[in-house]
Amino acid sequence: MSSKFLSRKLLLTVFAILIVAGSDLLGLNLTDESLSALVTLVIGAVSAQGLVDVSEAIRSGRKVADAVTDVSEVASDE
Repeated sequence: MSSKFLSRKLLLTVFAILIVAGSDLLGLNLTDESLSALVTLVIGAVSAQGLVDVSEAIRSGRKVADAVTDVSEVASDE
């Protein structure tokens, strides 16, 4: 259960939020362009991982649908 809450997407997003929100507090002296680039990078990485997750879900759904079809064909043959 804890692995669902500690996904890479969540950790990356929290890290980016902390850097952006705390850049002045931490004395990082990041420019607006640097912060914008960081946010763009994080959004791209999280989106790409989300697409991977969706494709895996679709693939597993197809496997289940194929298994159901196979079972129904076997049942109808009997």
